Amino acid sequence: MTPRDRNGNPIEDQQSGGNEDDEEYEEDEAEEDIDDDPAEAPIYDEDLTYDDWRSFEDLLKEVGVIRISNGMIEYETGDNSRMFIMLAEMAQSNPYLKTDEELANNNQVMEVFFNSVTAPLKITSQSQRVEMNDFLNSLKKHSQYLRGTNEQMKAYADQVIEDTLQYQRATDRFENKCYLQFLAIVKPDEVFGDTPRAIEQQVHEKAMEKLTRQIQRANGLLKRADHSLSQLDTFGLVEVLYKTFNRDSSVRIRLEDIVKKQRFTWFTSSHQNDKEFKQIIKQIQIETEAINTAREALIEQQKAKDAEEQERALNEEPATTVSTEVDDTDQ
Repeated sequence: MTPRDRNGNPIEDQQSGGNEDDEEYEEDEAEEDIDDDPAEAPIYDEDLTYDDWRSFEDLLKEVGVIRISNGMIEYETGDNSRMFIMLAEMAQSNPYLKTDEELANNNQVMEVFFNSVTAPLKITSQSQRVEMNDFLNSLKKHSQYLRGTNEQMKAYADQVIEDTLQYQRATDRFENKCYLQFLAIVKPDEVFGDTPRAIEQQVHEKAMEKLTRQIQRANGLLKRADHSLSQLDTFGLVEVLYKTFNRDSSVRIRLEDIVKKQRFTWFTSSHQNDKEFKQIIKQIQIETEAINTAREALIEQQKAKDAEEQERALNEEPATTVSTEVDDTDQ
């Protein structure tokens, strides 16, 4: 920093010579001054607001995903061809439970499979932590209110669930899944049609045929090594994407629960003009009046029914008395 007097004027250095350390120190101070200068400070992006948030659909568009339908993911290619991806989950087997002959046979089958691959193939694995604390706590709570159980049974169930909870907290459990991604490209000269709708249908049918043929051929070999393939549908593809981009929340919240809760909503809102709003208000009033009118009619109907039953009961009492007197007279 430059030394200054009371008036702010710089003070000239009277020393003829300077130390190298002092010069380096002055250079560092000068750099700090530049960093502190707002004009020289780097420009950062403004804080994101709610309107600046980007949806998951925008992310899929950026990576080239066009749509997810019929158990296939369609990607952009940049030319007239169409590229489709299909996933198949591969079953797992425990090699420690097999003999040396079985392991050698499995290795031979896998080598034959990899040598027979002609189309692009990608193998991915997905590992997710298994969280069962909420389920076990709920089970522990409901086990104390089961019918037909005594105190000893409830205490035993509580002890078993508590041991399971302690094991869950002490040791993390993971669920591993393996997926095979098959690719198929449909070129323009492979489909023909008179209308765009017919061409689009043929494109999807051609892609489905190619991908299904690849999965069936691969399954025919891999099932000999206890690694059979199961083709994923559209919901399975969306679930894989959901777990991939929501590693923490997907442990506790399943995609099935999200779909079930979003399928039934309390109300929906949209932009309405004054005319539509007044019409809705009238409909609400009409519905309220109809409910009140129906309630009053049911009340009057119930009152009439009660009065009729009371009158019938009063008319039956003298007849019973007469018949009793007759019986006593006969005796």
